Amino acid sequence: MRKLVIDMKKRWAKGLITGLVMIFIILTIVFIVKSVRDSKIEIRCPDTIVVEYGSDFDESVIKTATKKHLFDEKDKTDIEIEGDVDVTKLGKYEIKVVASRKKKHVSKNVVVDVVDTQAPVISLACDSDVTIEAGESYEDAGFSANDNYDGDITDKVEADIQIDTRIVGDTTIVYSVKDSSGNEAFAERIVHVVDTTAPGIFLDGGDVYYVKKGSEYKEPGYSAVDICDGDVTDKVCVSGDVDTENTGRYTITYTVSDSSGNEARAERTIKVYMPMPDNAVNPGDKVVYLTFDDGPGPYTDKLLDILDRYNVKVTFFVTNGKPDYQNLIAKEAQRGHTVAIHSASHDYARIYQSIDAYFDDLNEMNDIIIAQTGKSADIVRFPGGSSNTISRRYCRGIMSQLVCAVQEHGFRYCDWNVSSGDAGATTSTSQVVNNVIDGIKSNNVSIVLQHDIKNFSVDAVEQIIEWGLSEGYTFLPITSTTPMSHHGVNN
Repeated sequence: MRKLVIDMKKRWAKGLITGLVMIFIILTIVFIVKSVRDSKIEIRCPDTIVVEYGSDFDESVIKTATKKHLFDEKDKTDIEIEGDVDVTKLGKYEIKVVASRKKKHVSKNVVVDVVDTQAPVISLACDSDVTIEAGESYEDAGFSANDNYDGDITDKVEADIQIDTRIVGDTTIVYSVKDSSGNEAFAERIVHVVDTTAPGIFLDGGDVYYVKKGSEYKEPGYSAVDICDGDVTDKVCVSGDVDTENTGRYTITYTVSDSSGNEARAERTIKVYMPMPDNAVNPGDKVVYLTFDDGPGPYTDKLLDILDRYNVKVTFFVTNGKPDYQNLIAKEAQRGHTVAIHSASHDYARIYQSIDAYFDDLNEMNDIIIAQTGKSADIVRFPGGSSNTISRRYCRGIMSQLVCAVQEHGFRYCDWNVSSGDAGATTSTSQVVNNVIDGIKSNNVSIVLQHDIKNFSVDAVEQIIEWGLSEGYTFLPITSTTPMSHHGVNN
């Protein structure tokens, strides 16, 4: 038993010694590790730190990157940063990181790279979806671009905004821009081109066409154009009949559709008329009809006095170009001269744009004549004559229709076969005299064109009359029985 107790004491003593040795070893290791740690400082932040332009540069990023003590959360290492970083200016900045613990110091050079990775912003004016009618010109509503670093860079935006509006469909306009850092931005606008416009139908000769009874009706012609499809004349359908054996009004209808289903329709009124009978009376040989256009004006009174002196009667194709002289129209009629219609406005663009426009002008002038003379005029002279070509600018084929239309309305039209040249060829009185005399010599019956608003031409009249009377010519005014001079129609 005693032996057992002794053995147990020996074992306990041995275990105690072993334990004390282990504790000593552990404490020694801890002491060694702590000493090593306390003597070593390590800066573990990266060599380069990237910072976004305009952001706050946080130094704690570097400070917290320093290695901490293994067993002590309260690391007593002091960290200082030397150097400045300007986050409002792109570039690389070098700073020094200094770590200190007790009497030990370590440092490390770190590069801070201030960069711009933010793309610009493109703003589109108005809607990003636009709908326009085919054929209309597209004008972009506008745009702007702004960058956080470069500011306004609208002038750097690239976009192809050329749109063929003759093509129906959607076109996407892409706007792109890059800032000085190479960041790119995009924006899109969709332009919807729609076609809701019908083609245009154009009738040669106007929408009213005159045909003599018993003659053959021939289609004057037409064309059709669509803003998208172009020339669609071959797609026009023509319907309606004309009976030229019976006077009256007939309607010809023209219809056409474009590829978008838009339909156009036009109508032409065909007037079949009975021409006035030719009751012209042969005035005999060596007859002169002096005619004066574009008055009355400041020289008309002088002309009337000259005509009275020789008891010569003439024809005045009057206008309202000088309203202050309207009263002379009455004086012309009172002295036995023929007052005929020329034009109220003498404006080619106005009177030759359509049949209706011509008659509006004619009726306006006739109303003035009625107010001055008490009766209507039944003889007309077309501005420029029936052979004029300037009317083509305003309505193709209108003269071919007007020479018939005036007859249907009860008028007779008269051109001339002798020109004085006072409309632009000369301003010489003697030349006017020569032109007229030479022309009269070439005709048995002469219808002479002069203008009583031209003083130099009025001055030539007395010499013309004296020559004509001495040569046995008779001067007459134009009447409803006078054989009219008609030019060849060129439109």
